[in-house]
Amino acid sequence: MDNNFLQILWSLVRIIVIGPVIAGILVVEISRANKRLSIVLGGFYGQVILGGIGVIIHELSHLVVALLFGHRVDRVSLLHIPDAHDPNDRGLGYVSHVWNDDSLYQKIGNVFIGIAPVVGCSLAMVISSRFLVPTLYDHWLAAIDGGSFVSQSLSWWHFIIWLVLMINISVGGFDLSGADLQNSRQGLIALGVVLIILAFLLSLVTDYRTISGQLFHLIRPLIMMMVFAIVVNAVLWVLLRLIVVLKKR
Repeated sequence: MDNNFLQILWSLVRIIVIGPVIAGILVVEISRANKRLSIVLGGFYGQVILGGIGVIIHELSHLVVALLFGHRVDRVSLLHIPDAHDPNDRGLGYVSHVWNDDSLYQKIGNVFIGIAPVVGCSLAMVISSRFLVPTLYDHWLAAIDGGSFVSQSLSWWHFIIWLVLMINISVGGFDLSGADLQNSRQGLIALGVVLIILAFLLSLVTDYRTISGQLFHLIRPLIMMMVFAIVVNAVLWVLLRLIVVLKKR
C-alpha cells in the first residue's frame, strides 16, 4: 500500500500541478513578451489599447475564484488607466481580498486565485473561438485528435471580433504579477497537505493506474485550453515582432 500511496501522490502532483504549471509558465512568458511589444508599438498606453479586454478578464478571473473560495472582497478595479507621469502608478487592475487564516479551504484558495487568470483567459479564448470562428476551432481540434471536421463558412466580422479578442487577451490577460505569484505561494503548503491526505485515502480504495487515467481525462480539457492559448500567443508574438521590425526600417 505504501508504494501505491506514493504512486498515487506522484500522479496527483504530476497531472494536477506539474503539467498545468509548465503550460502556465510558457503562456505567461509569451504573454509578457507580447505586452512588451505592445508598449514598443503603442507607447505607455499600448498595453491598455491592445490588452484592455484581457486585463478585465484577468481581474474577473481573480474575483470569481476569490468568491468561490469564500474570500471577502474589499476593492475591485477591473481596468485602471495608470498615470504615465507617476512611476508608482503602473497597475492596470486589482482585486483586493482577505481570508480567514484558520480556514484550510480559504488558504488553499490563494493558490487558485493567484493563477486564475491563466485558466480564465485560456477558457475565454476557447469559448470565443468556438462561437466566433468555429471552422478554425474545429480544425484545431481535428489536428489535436487526428480526426476530420466539416468546413463551415467564416463570417469576416466574426473573424475581426475574434482577432481583436485574441490580441487583447494575449497581451493583457495572462501576465501574472508579483502579487499574484506571492498570493499563490501562501496556499502551497495547505495544498500539499490536502494532496497527501487525498492520496492516502485514494490508496485505500483504488490503484494509481486507475487514478492516473481518470485524472488525465479530467485535466485534458484544461491542458488543451492552455496549449491553444500558447499557440495563439506565439503566433501573435511573431506578428507583433514582425511589425516592430518593419516599423524600425
